[in-house]
Amino acid sequence: MTKNKSIFGNVAKLARGLLIAAAVLTAGNIAHAHLTYSGRDFGSYSGLTNGTFSITNQTCTGNFGWADAADGVLGDTHKGRGYKFHLNNSALVTLTVSANPNATGTSLGGLTPAYSIYSGLAHISPYPATQTSLPPSADYDFSAASMVWRASWEQANIGGDGTTNNLQTDGCWNALGVWKMGGDGALPGDFSQLSTFTYVGSAASSVSGGTVSQSFALSAGDYTIMIGGNDISNKTAGTAASGFGISATLSVSPTPALSIAPKVFVNWPSGTATNWVLQSSTNVNGPMWSNVTNSPVTVDGTPGVVLDRSASQQFFRFNYAQ
Repeated sequence: MTKNKSIFGNVAKLARGLLIAAAVLTAGNIAHAHLTYSGRDFGSYSGLTNGTFSITNQTCTGNFGWADAADGVLGDTHKGRGYKFHLNNSALVTLTVSANPNATGTSLGGLTPAYSIYSGLAHISPYPATQTSLPPSADYDFSAASMVWRASWEQANIGGDGTTNNLQTDGCWNALGVWKMGGDGALPGDFSQLSTFTYVGSAASSVSGGTVSQSFALSAGDYTIMIGGNDISNKTAGTAASGFGISATLSVSPTPALSIAPKVFVNWPSGTATNWVLQSSTNVNGPMWSNVTNSPVTVDGTPGVVLDRSASQQFFRFNYAQ
């Protein structure tokens, strides 16, 4: 009996050990999650025709990530979700983000949605050749290269000491400005090896369970979208580590095309009596002259009429009407 108890006790200890190991592994995975776009690619658009695409099965951890990254101290990218898209030409891009309690089987509703758009992408496999003793990886907030950049950012912006010993930032994410991040293959201190996210614009709701939508005129290129929650009070709430459901729709439409057509401005001295009637003819010596019916305009103080290019092949005169 004692032996059986011992066996059961050893099994119980082993089970507890496995649970602890699993918890540590899970915590490590959460702490060092990488910025990728798996399942969050809106696609590529010519920018010359209309296009739209929705992604409704994603979550972000907590309801505070965007607000935390917008407070002047860098936030943690793990508290947001990264998406991407590409434009071949300039276009008008509209991004609509809503709370979605049905995004997954365990997602919560009530997201206070907010997002930022950046020019640039995180490193995507195949990664650049490593410059360190470690194999290359996707970008993440706690890589050696990212932490050195965070220390430099702190020293320049919030009075940090420039070392990684006592970082005040939660991560690399700047919801309202430019930021950088690297993977294990990036050489710490060489910021040219990091991915750069150049801020384009943002939009934020203050309503739990709400929707936010805004349009941006963007140039051709690759873009990253970071979506997160805008309720900073959630950072210390019981649901701070829960997944809040997201529904996001990207719509692309062409920018309005402008055309410049040559025009002819036929003008006369200011103060000319209204009895004078402007007439035109294709034959200066011919008998057929027609009244010009275009409404007069004033350009730089000079009255006249604006005519299309065919007017350059005509002759004009004033005829005095009694």
